[in-house]
Amino acid sequence: MKINTLLKAPSNWAPTRNDSDGVIMGSIVRMVRNLAGFPFPGWSTAESRAAVAERVLPVIKNIQGFKTAFCAELSQLSYGQRRALLTRKQLTPCMAARQDGCHVIIPQRRRTVLMVNEEEHIVVHSFQDGLNLKKGIREMQQLADQLEDELEIAYSHQHGYLTSIPSEAGDGLQLYSLLHLPGLTCANMMNQVTKALEKLHVSISPYYSDTQDDTGHQYVLYSIPGPEDTVDEMLDNFENIIMHLVRREQQVRRKLLVDSNQHLQDAIGRAYGLLTNCLRLSMKELRDTISLLRLGTLLGIIRWEEEEKDILIALNTISEEQACLTGLAEDNGTPNLFQQRARTVREFLHNHPHYFSES
Repeated sequence: MKINTLLKAPSNWAPTRNDSDGVIMGSIVRMVRNLAGFPFPGWSTAESRAAVAERVLPVIKNIQGFKTAFCAELSQLSYGQRRALLTRKQLTPCMAARQDGCHVIIPQRRRTVLMVNEEEHIVVHSFQDGLNLKKGIREMQQLADQLEDELEIAYSHQHGYLTSIPSEAGDGLQLYSLLHLPGLTCANMMNQVTKALEKLHVSISPYYSDTQDDTGHQYVLYSIPGPEDTVDEMLDNFENIIMHLVRREQQVRRKLLVDSNQHLQDAIGRAYGLLTNCLRLSMKELRDTISLLRLGTLLGIIRWEEEEKDILIALNTISEEQACLTGLAEDNGTPNLFQQRARTVREFLHNHPHYFSES
């Protein structure tokens, strides 16, 4: 699979609505492994990275689902292509800065991304819709068994799977959840949430950016594993925290919805008006307004003739596709990108019958 084919197709996972009222958009399970007898990436050389790739890549390409996957060394990708893959969460920020001997493998029919010589020799991300971490863990454990049949993995009976960061040694798994939190964001409560989560050994960061004003109200919640934690203990603790955050977001949404000043309804109406009439649209405006459009759909303020689930997926796809085009514009100098972005959203609203309810 070529890079242009990969980027033209939607990414192989699309967050959907689920029984948590649209708060939990997706889950990611990260698995890391290192090869015995090779320097870990933090201490590697170009020669050792090449040796690791030469050992690992043939094994990966023989695994079912990876035989026809997109595979490239990072030095072969342009800045724009890396930025596009980073936006689609098919590269990590650490991997996007790598060069020789570092490879990314993206299968066409598996919700998986595999990176060679990222922070560890082998890093795999499994993507799931909604809160489906158990399925992701099962898939990672099956893949780990297949890798260990062919590769000698760095392992200690005392510490578990060895990693570049000693505190992360153990099961080699980390859990992530993508959350849509417009209620807490609009109520200016995210700083309180961040401080509270730190005490529970869980971190939260913006999904799209490292700046607090360019989040699209979407955040990534991720576990900080300890060497003493088992997978089951980490999973139970993480899911309990997620569900508590979901309930808090739902409470804040209801409180904002009945507020006599109607701040939330006004924000949704302004976002809808902007998307309906705009001639130019920045990426930040797109993310924030699409987020509010999604919230208005979930709350019944905006009603569509199509299935709500299909509309929510389509709204997420617009954000992803436009962010991808923004990344690629660095390479091809796409003119009038702001105007194209606005036109795409206006056409979407025109082609999907709906009405705006003030009640």
